[in-house]
Amino acid sequence: MNTLANYLRKQCIQTSLVVLMLLFLLMVGTLFTSTLRAIARGVLPPELLFTELSLRSVDVLSILVPLSFFLGVLVSLSGLYRNQEAVIMHSVGWSTKSMLKALMPLAVFVFALMLFLSLVVSPEAAKISKELTSKANDEISLMGLTEGKFQKFFSSDGVIFVDRVDVEQQKVENVFANISHDDRIDTITAEYAHQYEEDGQKYIALFNGYRNEGQPGTQKYTLMKFKRNDIKLPSLDEKIADLDEKSKTSMELWQSTDVKEQAQLHWRIMPALTVLVLFVLAVSLSKTSHREAKFVNLVVGVLAYAFMVNLLTIGQSLLEQEKVPMAFGLWWVYAVFLIYGVWRIKKADGPSLKWSALKAEGAS
Repeated sequence: MNTLANYLRKQCIQTSLVVLMLLFLLMVGTLFTSTLRAIARGVLPPELLFTELSLRSVDVLSILVPLSFFLGVLVSLSGLYRNQEAVIMHSVGWSTKSMLKALMPLAVFVFALMLFLSLVVSPEAAKISKELTSKANDEISLMGLTEGKFQKFFSSDGVIFVDRVDVEQQKVENVFANISHDDRIDTITAEYAHQYEEDGQKYIALFNGYRNEGQPGTQKYTLMKFKRNDIKLPSLDEKIADLDEKSKTSMELWQSTDVKEQAQLHWRIMPALTVLVLFVLAVSLSKTSHREAKFVNLVVGVLAYAFMVNLLTIGQSLLEQEKVPMAFGLWWVYAVFLIYGVWRIKKADGPSLKWSALKAEGAS
C-alpha cells in the first residue's frame, strides 16, 4: 500500500511542478512587460527592474501554487482512470477515499508552505516593495530623461521629448510633450523647463511655448501661447497606499480593529485554505471513464476554480463593506466547495460494506 501511495504522490508532484513552471513563466512575462512600462514612463528606475520583478513574483506564487496543485492532482488521477490503473487499484481495495488519504500528507505540506508564504514572506516582500516605490517616487525627475528621445513620462499614454538636459542648472531645453486626459489631449512645446515641488507634489514649469488642447476626431481645438505653464508630474502615492496595507505583518492585522485590515487577514489565509479545498475537489472530480471525453473533468475543474475565485473576491468585497460579519469571513465559500467535494467522493465510492450488510439483513 505504501508503494501505491508513493506512486500517487510522485505522479502528482511531477505534474504539479510542470503546470506551475508553465504558468509561472507566462505570468512572469506579463509582469516583465508591466514593469518595463513603468520604467518607460519614468516612474521606476531601470536598476530596480529585477528587484521589483522578484518581489511581485511572490504574489503571483500565492495564486499559482494552489491552482497548479489542483490541476496536478486532477490531471494525474484522471490519467490513472483513463489508463485503467485506477481500476486495478480499486480491485485491490483502494477507494477514492483511500487516494485522498494517500495524498493528504502532500496536501498538508503545500498548505503549510502557502501559509508561510502568504503570512510571512508576502508581507515582507510588500514592505520592501513599498520602500523601493517610495524611493522611486522621490526620485521622479526630469534629470532622468534621455536627450533626443521620445519617452513615456506623464502617464501610460503620455510622451515627452527633450533636446538637451542641463544637470548643472537643473533644467531641460526644447521640450515637446503630449499628455492624454480622459476628455482631451494636450500637445505642448516649450523653450525650456525645470522641476519644482510644492506641498509634497512635484511639478514641471514650462516657459515660452505653445499649448494645443483638443479632442481627436473633432474640430474642438484650442491653441494658447504661454510664458509659463505648470504640469503635475506622475505620482506613486496610490501604489504606496495600497502597499501600506499589504506590508503590515499578519500579527498587526490580527490585532487591528480596522475592517479593511481584518478583511486583508482573511485574504492572506485564503491561498492556504484554498489548497485543501481544491485538493478535495480535485480528487472528487478525477474519477472518469475511458468512454467520456478526454478533458471533460479538466474543463469542469477549471470552471469550478474560476467560480470559487469569483465567490472569494465577492466575499472579500462584502467583508470590506461590512455587509458580512467578520467572524463569518470567507468560510462559507470553503464550506460550499468542501461539502460538494466530500459528497462526490462518497458518491464515487458507493455505500460502505457495513452499510450494505445492514441493508441486506434488514431485507432478509
